[in-house]
Order: sequence, then C-alpha cells, then structure tokens
Amino acid sequence: MLKKVFLPPRDPLLGPRHLTQAAGDYRRGVVRALPLALLLFAVTAQAKEPASFRRPLAEAEIDWSAGTITAQAGAAADIRMPGPNAARPGAERRARAAAEEKLRAALHEMGQGKKLDDQAALARASISRIEYQSNGGVVLWLLIRFSDLVSAKPAATSLRVASMPLALAPVVTAGGKTATLGVATYRPAADCPQDAVPVRRDGEGRLVLADQHGKLVDSLAGAAVVIYLEKPQP
Repeated sequence: MLKKVFLPPRDPLLGPRHLTQAAGDYRRGVVRALPLALLLFAVTAQAKEPASFRRPLAEAEIDWSAGTITAQAGAAADIRMPGPNAARPGAERRARAAAEEKLRAALHEMGQGKKLDDQAALARASISRIEYQSNGGVVLWLLIRFSDLVSAKPAATSLRVASMPLALAPVVTAGGKTATLGVATYRPAADCPQDAVPVRRDGEGRLVLADQHGKLVDSLAGAAVVIYLEKPQP
C-alpha cells in the first residue's frame, strides 16, 4: 500500500518536499544522506586530481601544463550610443585593450631576463571566451600560447625531475655541455612515459642530466620540452 508522506522544512538544504513511499520504507533517511554522499564524492574526486600547474602572473593566469597565458578584462557600454548592439563593438575593443595590457605586464614578469616579443605575441592573441552583457557591455578572456612567444620544435625526449620552480626556459647541462631550452611545459609525474630522462636540479637551478646524456643536450637546446614533475614548487 502506497501513501504520501510530507516532510517538514526542518533542513534548510532540503526545504519542504514530499515523497511517495511504501510503508516501512525510510526514504527520509535516504534523502538526508544524499548531501553527505555528494560531499564525499567531491572530496574523493579532488584527491585524485593531479597537482595544479596554474599560477597567477601579474593580473593574468598562466597554465604551465597547457602552455597558455590568459587575462580577463571587461568594458562597460558607452551610454552615448543609441543602443546595446551599437555599443558592443566599442566595448569589446576597450575590453581587449585592457586584457592586452594585463598580458603585457605578465609577459614582462614571465621573461625573467629572457627577451620576449610581446608585440608579436599580442598580435597573435586570441579570445578564448567572451560574454556579451544585455546592456552592451563586454567581458572577455584573451589568450596567448607559448608557441606565440617562442618558435621551438618539439623535443623527441621528455624530462623528469622531482621538484623545481615552473620556468619558461630552464637550463640543462650534462658532460660539460650546457644549453637553454626554447620553452618548457609541465605535466604531473603520474603521466610520465617510461622513456623520460631523469634529471636533478643543482644549486644553480640547472637541470643536470647524467654524463651519458651529453649528446642529448644539443638536441634540447632551443626545443619545446615537456617536463614531468613529482612536486611543482610555488
């Protein structure tokens, strides 16, 4: 026999509700258990996520794994325009200009002594997301890829290191040879392929390969290299 049960609004998360249930079926306990189950699922999922390679950089965000730098900016509609549609193009131009300034500041900070052609990079920047407001305002996200900054061929070999700061162009050394990478992106060590070359970081911040990999240094010079990290430093 079925009966309709009304639950009082005692729980602010659940609110008033009713369930159709069979006699002896403790559905209320099931309903109240759902938020806890969802919370446990979220905590478990978060624990399985790899270390984040996203970092704030000036007023932008750099994703060292994807190899991108993104800046968000917005602009209000010009109230002198006859309507939202007419105001939108100007707002988009102003928002892009503001995002470009944020990216320029981030590139200056990111270079760390390495000269980056910010003008050429900004000319290749693309809008990854845009939101048009009903009143004619615009919010957008402007993105630059590492490949827009440095022209570098992908290296045939990846590296693995226990821990290091995230840097655009680390220095590698082996067997008396030293070279600077063209550009580096980073991945969690859990995804590391078996043929990745293990390296260690010395007191000068260089990535040291075993002496037998001396010839490899030449091929890494100016190349785009993937580095697998066990523990990224802030």
